[in-house]
Amino acid sequence: MNFQDIQFTDSQQNVINYIQNNPEKIIYMSIQDLAQETYTSNATIIRICRKLGYKGFKDFKFAFIKEIESQKYIHQSIDFSAPFYQQESISEIINNIGSLYKESIDLINSQLDIPSLEKIVNTLIQSKRLFIYAIGDSKITAMTFMNKLMKINYYPILATENYEEIPMSYNVTSNDCALFLSYSGNHYTYKACLQTLKKKHCQTIAITAHKNSILYKYCDHQLLIPDKEDDQKIATFYSQLTFHYILSIIYSLIYAKDYTKHRHTLK
Repeated sequence: MNFQDIQFTDSQQNVINYIQNNPEKIIYMSIQDLAQETYTSNATIIRICRKLGYKGFKDFKFAFIKEIESQKYIHQSIDFSAPFYQQESISEIINNIGSLYKESIDLINSQLDIPSLEKIVNTLIQSKRLFIYAIGDSKITAMTFMNKLMKINYYPILATENYEEIPMSYNVTSNDCALFLSYSGNHYTYKACLQTLKKKHCQTIAITAHKNSILYKYCDHQLLIPDKEDDQKIATFYSQLTFHYILSIIYSLIYAKDYTKHRHTLK
């Protein structure tokens, strides 16, 4: 949980310090307990929760507990942004990349929001057309997902293929849906796209790592992935593995919804 990029008052920072120093206690605390322990008020704690992107203490506590649980799956020596160093041997680099992949999947599984995932799959199945918005490395990952879908008679449209995602958004209808893949969730064209999609009453889906991003805030359905990669990364090992893994799960769930039909289509 990222407390670093947000400005807090002195009293709010005292609460943040208490939470960081006593994570196991927070699990069993009510908002009144936390206010009493930190010599603050319920209102102060609610304001902190809202700054962090949560509706209230209940939502914050639920997310905080999930993060504590997910830490059990993380090997402290693995750096998701720079998993190896220059002086390491070939065998060490191979082991580090293997650990990165294994631990990334364990981490994703520990935090995957199953109800949200199910809603997303149902939305995709019920939509007439699927428009996918993905740029850079995410576009390559999206194309792999599209290739899978085409083999079972789904024909998604890559809205960002020719950098014409804004005019492309005018072609959607209320029977379509739009899927955004973005680790940061804040690409400069996406806000304009979302405004158009909303006017068209098109269902929107975001898969992103940032809860405070434009995509997370304004899409109808969100799937939040753990944020473990920073700007100093060697490559997008973690982020694209995460997208590829989640999209593979989504494809599998779409396939399983009508297994016999899709099996016959592939044959």
